[in-house]
Amino acid sequence: MSNVRVLVGTRKGAFILTADAKRAQWDISGPHFAGWEAYHINGSPLNPDRLYASQSSGWFGQVIQRSDWPEQINAP
Repeated sequence: MSNVRVLVGTRKGAFILTADAKRAQWDISGPHFAGWEAYHINGSPLNPDRLYASQSSGWFGQVIQRSDWPEQINAP
């Protein structure tokens, strides 16, 4: 059976919820991108451990972050 992964974006960052196929026990990891409001989270189809997040802050504006980049990339 395969595992289930749910990517959740909140005002406190991104969280990853994982469970087995029966979904009886869930594990929560995070917050990832702590302190950033995460509007959209997506896992890479090439590397499922890599996350992309669309985020916003009052100071920096709209940004897209990748989980394995140390810096942020400002959206145009």
